[in-house]
Amino acid sequence: MRGNRGVLQNLSILTAGQIAAQLLNVWALVFLAGHLGAHWFGVIQIGVAFMAYALIIAEWGMATLGVREISVLEDPRAVFRYACSQTGMMLLQAIVVLGLGLVVLPRLPFYREDSLVFLFYLLTVLPQAFFQSWIATGIERMTWVAVNKTANSLLYAVFILALLPALGNWSSLAVHRWVPLMLIASMALGNLAVAVPLSRRLGSFVRPSLPAWREMRRRWRATAAIGANAIVLRIILNVDLLMLGILASPAVAGSYAAASRVLFFLVVAVDVLWAALLPRLSRLAVSDPTGFRTAFNTYFGVLATALAPLALGGVLLGGDIVAFLYRGQFPAAERPFQLLAVAYPLLGLSSYLGNSLLAMGRQHRYTTPLLIAAAVAILGTAVRIPAQGATGAAGAMLLAHGILLALVAANQRHLFSAGCGRLLLFLILPLGALAGVVQVTGDLPVLARIALGGGIYLALAAHPVRLFLHRKRP
Repeated sequence: MRGNRGVLQNLSILTAGQIAAQLLNVWALVFLAGHLGAHWFGVIQIGVAFMAYALIIAEWGMATLGVREISVLEDPRAVFRYACSQTGMMLLQAIVVLGLGLVVLPRLPFYREDSLVFLFYLLTVLPQAFFQSWIATGIERMTWVAVNKTANSLLYAVFILALLPALGNWSSLAVHRWVPLMLIASMALGNLAVAVPLSRRLGSFVRPSLPAWREMRRRWRATAAIGANAIVLRIILNVDLLMLGILASPAVAGSYAAASRVLFFLVVAVDVLWAALLPRLSRLAVSDPTGFRTAFNTYFGVLATALAPLALGGVLLGGDIVAFLYRGQFPAAERPFQLLAVAYPLLGLSSYLGNSLLAMGRQHRYTTPLLIAAAVAILGTAVRIPAQGATGAAGAMLLAHGILLALVAANQRHLFSAGCGRLLLFLILPLGALAGVVQVTGDLPVLARIALGGGIYLALAAHPVRLFLHRKRP
């Protein structure tokens, strides 16, 4: 029933397609920003931020719970029954959120910019209810998950790059209104990449049904902390765009989004990582606590090794990267890019640590750090946006993400090993070398400086990482 690949193989499968998809998505993002201009690009990105909250509330931890509970089922018929009932609950929740959204949306200040855009984004809760990648994740069919995630991203990017200009000329519908419709189409079509092979494995297509009321209550109790944590984490992730939509103009939000959306691939990368780790770590947490601690440190060390140079490189080269991507069209995005290049890696590490609590069934211990960081994000953006605009929003998010990492790391301090600490210390030299290379190659094109700095970092970090991976269990 379950795949035989190891975690690292799962990660490689998930990562290969995502690299190509995310690169194409960055291209599509840059094209969209240039095609729409700062104002309408800002409206679209505010819509995306609003959509994210709707999707999280509609899903409310059901997929995460499903992965955890399916991971221990061996009988395909039991998996099928569980998947159908979980899909039915997610559809019910999506319908409720759709109704609530129709009431709430008209009362938000950015709604008047273009009501149809925000209504289209609200409709995404319906195709999300039928997503089945969580089922494939639970039975560790990571190839299907990779194809699904890649298909979603590639279809959306292709629609934007190939169809958007033509639709603007051929259709009476304003070009920016096509963007959320293309997203809905890519979500629906991309889901077929996992639904079809999954139907062969389970004997039939998953169709929504509802479990008994007692079972529904049990699942809702189990997802209460997961859903609450997810919505608070989303505040920490993108309340900045919503606050910019409320307190600033769409053009300011558009410039900010030009920086933040390019860096969003870091969040996607951590989500991909966790999709591969959750089933295995959930079983280790129950059956092998020592093995769980080893895996916890291994993946944290690898993740920190990967994110550290991205943060440093973003600070050193942020202005050049923004100028290269947008050809000078969004100069106001340069400083936010530098700040967010540090903020998002901090959030990625926090997300990994918080999700490890989920694998142990202790997700309630993630709630307090999330609430504190969310309060900092809301208050910080509310205070700094009127004074500093996009830069103030980025600074507030950096502070919130740093506080979250400090709190959740303190909460998990008993799991960290000395070997993980030594690895982080050994990364100081490779990071220093990266900074030196970037500084002395200032006359070269930005892509060449990235390649040279990244190359010297990889060369110097390889040995301490190798020693760390081959250490004995803590």
